[in-house]
Amino acid sequence: MRDKKITLILNGVMVILLLAPIALATNNANQITKIKSSASCDVTLLISDWDGKSYLGGLNIFIYDLNGTLVLSGISNSSGCLSVTLEEKPYIVIVRNNSKKVGYQEIHVNASKLILIRTWAYTLRVTCIDQEGDYVFGTAVLLYSQPSNVNSNTNESWLLTRVAKTDENGTVTFDRVWNGTYKITVESGRVIGEKIVNITKSEHIVIKCDRTFLELKVVSSTPIEYPLSNASVFLQDSDGHIFLRGYTDNGGNIRFDNVYVDNYTIFIDWLDTEVFSGVIDTRVTKTLNIKAKVFEVTLRVVDFSGKVLPHSRVLVKKMIGRWTRKILKDTETDENGLVSFLLPSGKYEVSCIQGIYSGGIIIDLTDNYSGTIQCNIHLGVWILIFFASIPLSILSLILERKRLRRPLEYKRYRGMLSKLEEMYSNGLVEYKIYRKLKEEYETKLMELGGRRRR
Repeated sequence: MRDKKITLILNGVMVILLLAPIALATNNANQITKIKSSASCDVTLLISDWDGKSYLGGLNIFIYDLNGTLVLSGISNSSGCLSVTLEEKPYIVIVRNNSKKVGYQEIHVNASKLILIRTWAYTLRVTCIDQEGDYVFGTAVLLYSQPSNVNSNTNESWLLTRVAKTDENGTVTFDRVWNGTYKITVESGRVIGEKIVNITKSEHIVIKCDRTFLELKVVSSTPIEYPLSNASVFLQDSDGHIFLRGYTDNGGNIRFDNVYVDNYTIFIDWLDTEVFSGVIDTRVTKTLNIKAKVFEVTLRVVDFSGKVLPHSRVLVKKMIGRWTRKILKDTETDENGLVSFLLPSGKYEVSCIQGIYSGGIIIDLTDNYSGTIQCNIHLGVWILIFFASIPLSILSLILERKRLRRPLEYKRYRGMLSKLEEMYSNGLVEYKIYRKLKEEYETKLMELGGRRRR
């Protein structure tokens, strides 16, 4: 009897164990049906900038219910999309770029649809102009961001995020600039413009840069202000660096564009001599006429008798030290023997040559100068005459000697002929010898001056 009870109990337990999974399955089936009974929608979130012109991928997207419970999260794809399935009810969507919150929007899901989520990504345009309002072309614009948890007065907080160069309109465009505080720096060799802005919308910012122009006209310090062409002009900035260099044109003009607003020391060299140095502040002065220490020299070239020598060649040499000379000018006198030119202060040797004449003077120039150069016969001409006269003198002596010997020779042959006649008359010489000698003597006499009548 006891065994039967035990058997019945065991059978009951087995039945319970067999029925338990069925009951559990029935309960689960009822639960799934309950979830499916709540309406669900397939929603695509499209993440864009604030203006809705471009779509942003790679952003972290968090979806919360109105109780602040995180429902799901994901990352927007390259097209800016994130597809999710949500129940029909309101939600809050938060978009982050890394840890920075860049978007917040409340949505209401009531159907399967595409929902545009605008982020705080704005378009920032920066235009750079100089002090005159002209566009600054080809300069670098640097955009620095600042973490929200850092004091804006701390220089180390700024992080470089973008760099671009201005176009022909002096403008750069930065797309997808997140909300926040930024520092804009304009650089061209050094910082020429800077501005701190708080971006809460798409903006166009104009920055006036420390860039301007400098225009110079260089003339001589003479009463008639002659322009100095091909003068070398140096600009030294306030840090002592040679900033710019150029040469004046035929009118003595030179223009420097893209000059920093600064104090500059101007150095001007002409004919290898510094003729001007001075300081200019481009904040207040942008055009300047400069009178350089250059003087006018007028010379009249004459010979030893005071007669003018037109078209004489004139050489101007600068005296460097005791012996060195450097030719600066090679010019010519006019029809009246006059010549004029400009020279900076210094010591010069001026020489002139015209045919057999030459001359020169030394000028220590500290002011305008007018003078005369007297030319004499060149020493080389005298030397040439001397050496040329020696053979002429010798030839003259030879000719003169011949001229003096001729009468003596004539007289001698005349005496010999008379003596021969006398000897023949006295019978001392044969006719044959007499005839031969007489012909020789008479021929010689003819050569020396012709036969003379007896």
